[in-house]
Amino acid sequence: MLYLILSIIITITAISAWAYHVKLRRQQLNSRFNQIIGLRQLIHLLRFHRRQTHLQLCNTPHNQNQPALAESMAIQSLIRSLLNQAEHNNKPMYRLLMQRISKLLDEWPSYSIPRNQTIHGKTIRHVLYLIDDTITQTLIAADKDAIFKQYQSVWPITLNAIDSLSRFRYTIHYYSGNSDKEIMERELNLHLKILHRRLKQIAIPYTEVIELQILEELTVQFNRIDLRHSEATKVESELYLFSLQVSDVLFQFYDHVLSEIGRELSIKMPAVTMHEEQEGQKVIHLLTR
Repeated sequence: MLYLILSIIITITAISAWAYHVKLRRQQLNSRFNQIIGLRQLIHLLRFHRRQTHLQLCNTPHNQNQPALAESMAIQSLIRSLLNQAEHNNKPMYRLLMQRISKLLDEWPSYSIPRNQTIHGKTIRHVLYLIDDTITQTLIAADKDAIFKQYQSVWPITLNAIDSLSRFRYTIHYYSGNSDKEIMERELNLHLKILHRRLKQIAIPYTEVIELQILEELTVQFNRIDLRHSEATKVESELYLFSLQVSDVLFQFYDHVLSEIGRELSIKMPAVTMHEEQEGQKVIHLLTR
């Protein structure tokens, strides 16, 4: 009888300990994904800030007074919240990001257009590395080896695609100042082909939720731009608008990757809606499905 009672007590204790451990793991999982969701929103705010500052720098020479942007306060508030919620080991990287963002928000009016694009890009990349680090920790802790391997195959391609987009934009910026339009046209086409291939590589493992047709539509839109038009500034403007669409597709694909990881872990990622305005006209409206 005593043996039976002891067995029952040990069993109950073991079950309670296991349940408590599962609860702690779930809480940690939710906490980490809340951080990923916040970082994901920070990327969208920084991308929107980059577009707004680009417009202002195009319309007003740098080193002149620029009006404060409404997004700045939201960005500062969000990074402070993310820093407070970050796990202890990750706080140094968040502090570094906060310093970088504060400097960006203060100094962007003095930037040239290429520097503004570059600094924003480096800041967004910093946020992406924090997302990658958090996802890696989460999937390893959850013993999701298959999902982890799939994510690891997509992650470097995403970074490479961002680099390709940066090179595409760099070429755009110097398009109007280059007399040899044929060389510029070949270079733009080369960057676009590389981007197309890398975007397809990101999408292929997730074809159930990502429509590859959107890549063909991008190619059609690019081909509609008359690269040999006599007004080089008009071509440059159209190319920049096109680069915004490519950027939205790239980050939409990455959002799908994050959403699929969340689905596998029974965590719903909230949808992100991007509204961009260009000279008073809506030019982008892509929804993360």
